[in-house]
Amino acid sequence: MSPRIGSKSSRRTGRVAAAALGVSLLVLGAPARAAEEGDRLAVRGRFIDETGAGVPGQVARVLKSRTYLKVGGLRSLDQSVEDGRATSDGLGFFEIETRRDTQFPYVYLRFFDPKTFDSVQYRMPEDREITKRVRSGRAVEVSVSLEHQADWPKVKRLLDTYPPGSQVGQVLRSLGLPSSTAPEGPARELWTYEKARVAYVIEGSKVIETRSLPGGAKGAATGDGKDETTPAVRVDTP
Repeated sequence: MSPRIGSKSSRRTGRVAAAALGVSLLVLGAPARAAEEGDRLAVRGRFIDETGAGVPGQVARVLKSRTYLKVGGLRSLDQSVEDGRATSDGLGFFEIETRRDTQFPYVYLRFFDPKTFDSVQYRMPEDREITKRVRSGRAVEVSVSLEHQADWPKVKRLLDTYPPGSQVGQVLRSLGLPSSTAPEGPARELWTYEKARVAYVIEGSKVIETRSLPGGAKGAATGDGKDETTPAVRVDTP
């Protein structure tokens, strides 16, 4: 015979059923907790060359960006801030710790520092957007392949003809091959670098004279001023 509604037996049966339902919900599982603002997140990766070997000493950076309306104005501004960086170890691996931040909704990785990147040897790596993974709270794992510049073999062969640390070697290592060369008197050549707006008078392994070209010096080949970030200052408007 079924227990009467409202009886002790029916109430006990109801409590047991509710407890069982609660257990089943726990076992069948509520979804994993969504990552919240401020949660720590690991960004790991590796720099490799065209042979697959790790490249040490390369800089990886986590950058965050947003667009917001300027207070008191109608125009929007873009803001980009650096949230963390790491230098690759002897095998090319790096790891950066970052945090979710709802005020900066877009996150990406940049694989160079314009002050240290070897743009003579390597082509500039493309940025990698990691926004979706950061929002989900999942660890980010990437690898980036550094490709040699097309004229690097020529630069390398020319470098081998100059003593280590020579002035001409330093010019080659920082600017690469000149845009043009021309005789400049006995045993001298004029090396012109159009992009950098500078020219050097070369004699043997020495730089005899440095000349600025019309227009003044331009930005380094690694950025041309396009790598500027600003301090991570919070504002009232998102």
